[in-house]
This record gives sequence, structure tokens and C-alpha cells, in this order.
Amino acid sequence: MEPQTTSSTERIAKALDSLPTLPIVAMRIGEVIHSKNASVAQVSAILKTDPATCAKLLRLVNSPYFGIPGGVADIERAIPFVGFNTLYQLVLTISVLDTLKGATEVRALWTHALIVATAARELAAEVRFSDPGVCFTAGLLHDMGKIAVAKVEPTAFGAVFKTMREEGLGIHEAEQKHGLACHDHIGSLLARQWKFPATLATPIEQHHAIHQLQVRERLAPNLRSITEIVATADHLSSACARTFGALEICEDGDTHMDALVERNGLTDASLDAVVDRTRTELERSRVFLSLVD
Repeated sequence: MEPQTTSSTERIAKALDSLPTLPIVAMRIGEVIHSKNASVAQVSAILKTDPATCAKLLRLVNSPYFGIPGGVADIERAIPFVGFNTLYQLVLTISVLDTLKGATEVRALWTHALIVATAARELAAEVRFSDPGVCFTAGLLHDMGKIAVAKVEPTAFGAVFKTMREEGLGIHEAEQKHGLACHDHIGSLLARQWKFPATLATPIEQHHAIHQLQVRERLAPNLRSITEIVATADHLSSACARTFGALEICEDGDTHMDALVERNGLTDASLDAVVDRTRTELERSRVFLSLVD
């Protein structure tokens, strides 16, 4: 790592330390759910200590994304429909979006993240992964390092994407050119700071490195699968993006996708089907963008 980038990492890390911690409700929900002794009443009681999070949760669970017949007016009634794990992922998502509000180009960044999340869920179904929901959340949060950098270093962040558009550089090259630490490293720092489970922290950290054999070999099979699904969804996102019109935020191409796709038994036809389903499902997923308005 070049000295300039090292200095930037230290500077950004200090700025990240000044960000608010995730709300207590997110931490407590995580602890209770992972204790294996959670009850609906207990989780509901914790959530009701944070009315703002409760209101956003109800907005999500009553949206077409979940399609609960007749809807629910109370969070306690919503929990059996979505399950504890999905509920925890929703609380984390709401908390991250709230904490990182105010970043430059935030809607475009979250729009890209939502496309990746929706494509990841469809890919998970395509390869019969056991938990498409966690793939959706991992996709939604995979670029939170970008959003954090946009919040704490807005001028340099804007310069990175200007360079990508004008010079055709990949994001890591552009980040290095402007003396910024890699966004996946910054995302990893935040994921550890906020005590994310490995199912979310690993794709955040490794979605650009999962093609490397040494990375794949050290990951548990489920973490490798989630990360490969998110990386593939990231690659497919540009084909799905026209659902939202032209996006200002461009992605770096990944030249390692062919091997990743082949390892997961995907074909051109199955990828085309995933793209088509993602475009359709984005209409249901769009509700998540209401959280950043």
C-alpha cells in the first residue's frame, strides 16, 4: 500500500470513529436473536423502545416486498411473517442507512446497492442457496464502505467517480490515484466496528477479492457462496439498472466473472433469466429507497 493511501486509511478510520454507533436497538436485537432463546414478545419489546425504527420496519413489512395479506399494524404481529433473522437484517439495514445519511450522491449509491441486493436474491434462488434473504441484505450493504467514504471524504470521493467516468479506470485504481483506501477495506472496518455477523461482513470485505484462490480457500462454504453471489450480482447490476433510468454511479468491471459464473453452474441463459427477474422484482424492492429520502 502506498504511503498516501496509508495516510488516507488512518484519516478515514479516525473519521469513521466519529460516526455514531449503530442504535442500541440493533445491537440488542442481534444479541437476543443469536442467543437462540428469542421470543416474539421479547424482540417486540426491544423494538418498541425505538419508535422511529419500528415505523420504518412496519413500512417495509407492509410493502409489496413482503406481501403480507391485509398488512399488519403492530410489529409483534409482523415478526412471525418475516422471521427473526430477516427482522434482524432489516433492523441492521435501517440502522446503517440512518447512520450514513448525508453522504454525497447517496441515492445513486443506495440505488446501485438495491439493484445488487435484488439480483443477489434472484441468483441465490437460481443456485438454490439456502438463505436468499441474507444474500439480499449482504448485497444491500456490500458497498457501505463507499457510502462511508462519501460521507467523510466527499471531495475525494467525487473525484474518484469522475476519474472512473472520464478515464475508464476501475474503482480500486481510481481510489489509489486519489489517495483513498479501498472502499471494501473501509466497509470491513465498519462491519467490525458495528459487530456485523460474518454472513454480512465477509461479502462487504471480499466481494472484489473472491476470485482469488487464497481468499476462497479460507472461507467457510456458506460464506464463500454468499460472497460469490454478491460479486456476481454486482457484475450483473449494470444490465438491471435501466429499471431506474440512467445512474451517475458507475461500477468497475470484473474480469474474473467467467470463472465465478462457471463455478456456480450458471449459463448465459440462466444469467439472462436472473436479470429479467431482477428488473421485475426491483419494483417490489423499491420501498427500501424510501428509507434514504
